[in-house]
Amino acid sequence: MRRLFARLFKLPEGTDGLTRLKTRYIQSLSTLAMLIALPGIVIQLLNNDFGVRALAITVMLVIPGLALLVLARQGRTRIASILLIAVFVITTIIAPIPLVLLGTLAVISAAALGDRPTYLIATAIVLGKGVFDAFLIVSSGGLSGMNLLGTDHFFSLVALVIVSLTTRYFINQAERLAEAAKGSATLLQAVADAGQILAKLLNLNALLPRAVELIQERFGFYHVQVFLLDETNEYVSLAASTGATGQKLLEKRHRLAVGSKSVIGQVTLIAQPVIARDTDAIYSRNELLPNTRAELALPIMDGDKLIGALDVQSRRVDAFEADAVQALQVMANLLGTSIRNARFFEQQDLSARETRRLFLESETSLREIQRLNQQLTKQGWENYLRNRRRVNGVTMDDQQMIADDRWTDMLVKASETRQPVMDNSSGTAVIAVPVMLGSEVIGAIEVEPGSGRENETVEMVKAVAQRLALSLDKARLYEESQEATAQEQRINEIVARYQTVTSVDDLLQITLAELSSSLGAKRGAIRLGVGGDSSLNGESQA
Repeated sequence: MRRLFARLFKLPEGTDGLTRLKTRYIQSLSTLAMLIALPGIVIQLLNNDFGVRALAITVMLVIPGLALLVLARQGRTRIASILLIAVFVITTIIAPIPLVLLGTLAVISAAALGDRPTYLIATAIVLGKGVFDAFLIVSSGGLSGMNLLGTDHFFSLVALVIVSLTTRYFINQAERLAEAAKGSATLLQAVADAGQILAKLLNLNALLPRAVELIQERFGFYHVQVFLLDETNEYVSLAASTGATGQKLLEKRHRLAVGSKSVIGQVTLIAQPVIARDTDAIYSRNELLPNTRAELALPIMDGDKLIGALDVQSRRVDAFEADAVQALQVMANLLGTSIRNARFFEQQDLSARETRRLFLESETSLREIQRLNQQLTKQGWENYLRNRRRVNGVTMDDQQMIADDRWTDMLVKASETRQPVMDNSSGTAVIAVPVMLGSEVIGAIEVEPGSGRENETVEMVKAVAQRLALSLDKARLYEESQEATAQEQRINEIVARYQTVTSVDDLLQITLAELSSSLGAKRGAIRLGVGGDSSLNGESQA
């Protein structure tokens, strides 16, 4: 039995609160009516008194009660409501039970479940039945009957009217509150859904058009726009707008002055929501939006700073009630947060791209510096070896060091491949390792290690070659600096001798003699004048 009632009283998924209450009311009264009718049937059967009226009343309570339970379980609340009201009204008419019981149930059910026409019709029938019964009482009872039964019946009708009106009033208020709550929940759900979508957009050019589209779709408004404040804080420019009209406004680069005679101008001036109907003085008509009857503008804030305005327009004059304004302000606040995040992301992206560009430039510059450094290193060593008067190499043979600049095949191979090489073809292991300064080869080392120590020797010679390259370059630079210092000193000595001579011929002779002595030259010449001009004929030769 318990499972049976659970199945009968089960409601469809997604039933809202008000519908759920009405359904429970129908189920409860249907069950109560059947519970009242069934004992009556048993009593009438036991007394063998089962008249036509009693049978009709029983049928009116039991069979419709079962039907009402089935309809309520299927979620067909409206049909079940009309059927329940009809059952109580008809039972009130035909039942011998006093009017107060069934009549009260009829008018209360009509007030709670029916629409306005159903409520008025049911109430009129019940009250008509009451008036008719009162008339019968007065007609049959005479003056005494009118004073007793008629007075009681009159007050019963008055009480019925009061109960009916009171119930209807409270039901209307409950429905209004339920609708308002449902509308608020719908608005907040729309805001939450839109905010969740906008939170994923980090590009301002994609964020703003999507935002106005979402607001228009979820809230059902005529037109939606977003304006952003410029850097001078003097104008707000249209950044996103819905539909073909919005595209035209964007192409016109539509903008408004802060504080101008318009809804947008005022909201950007006072940073508070502004509502205007099409008849208000503050309303500025736009020929591209002829169907606007009411306009709402809300500030878009980034913390305490105004950054723009959300403009919403509707075809209905009373579209912007308190709940709608509150929900749209929440939407504007979410939009402000999304704009801030998008701008921050764009700044970070711009900074990252600039960092990347500087990195690539520095990397290119570094490669160029390395290339020039390698070129200078190569050229420096070429010049050094070319001008070196001694043998550029040494060989150790039988524990004796011999100056030697001959290159063996192994040395050449190591230099060309820039890798260590090893040869065992002659029965003796020979290892050659290039001496590299950076990526430039400046020499090579060849050794014949002891037996079984080839791998160890390679690693050791490589390590020595690396350090040798650095030390050789330092030594070369030191020698070149010493030579430069000696050369500068010699030049200073020559110039010092100039101070003791006052004759041009003596200066020419001293200069040529000193240069020949310093450079080891066998011949030299100095000429005064320009080219072969004989008019300037001065010559000294040694």
